[in-house]
Amino acid sequence: MHENPALDDLQRRFFDALHGRGEQDPAAWVEAGGLAPVQRLDIYRHSSEEIHAAALRTAYPAVRALVGDAYFDQTALQYRRAFPSRCGNLQKFGEMFGEFLAMQVQVAGIAYLGDVARLEWQRQQVALAADAQPMSVSAFVDGLALVDGPIRLGLVPSMGVVASAHPVLTIWRFATDPENAPSALPRTGESVLIWRDADQVAMSRLHTASHACIDAIIRGRSVDAAYATAYALDPEFDLSACVMGLVQSHLVMNIQALVPTETEKAS
Repeated sequence: MHENPALDDLQRRFFDALHGRGEQDPAAWVEAGGLAPVQRLDIYRHSSEEIHAAALRTAYPAVRALVGDAYFDQTALQYRRAFPSRCGNLQKFGEMFGEFLAMQVQVAGIAYLGDVARLEWQRQQVALAADAQPMSVSAFVDGLALVDGPIRLGLVPSMGVVASAHPVLTIWRFATDPENAPSALPRTGESVLIWRDADQVAMSRLHTASHACIDAIIRGRSVDAAYATAYALDPEFDLSACVMGLVQSHLVMNIQALVPTETEKAS
């Protein structure tokens, strides 16, 4: 006779069973009702697998196109077992998929795959980010005139950057539109600015120094510190052109004057 487990223990066993792991099978506590308990668990397991695989297919269409449906679905199953969803929102389920792909021995011949996934994840984050009111060019110029000393820029949440040692944007465009394939892939990596333009996600290639500057601003660094980071990579880096490009693309929300203590921390 089985000793009834505590509810939280039974829930954990059921969760493990759905993910194909765990040594304590909960089938003994599942009512048959016309189907064997193991069959009932299989129905739940296969349904859960399909729901999670569908979430990854939605988030990673380029990765799926590059590796094919069969490999993608197999990898999705492995990912689900390694990183089971801990949130009721499936839009967060694929957060570690890029890192997971980069660790797979099977994709060693496709070294760029993990970075393509990181690009697609950033696209999803941009698409789902909250709306924000950007500054107009005139408001930005007027705001600068009122500030004396170091500043930090607040950027809209619906933007991000990705840097890769591979031509990740070119590969993504090929995967999503094979008819416009380039004659040859660039031999250098690509940095990408991703932002929401109206109801579309836009992407543009960035120079290495521009990426370094924008990434530093996103991380909350002062504009002076961001410029120093970019200048170290390219002494000819044009800070004004980079910042005004962000303003003109409606990506800057505000200008924040830094007090001395903040300046020291940001430099």
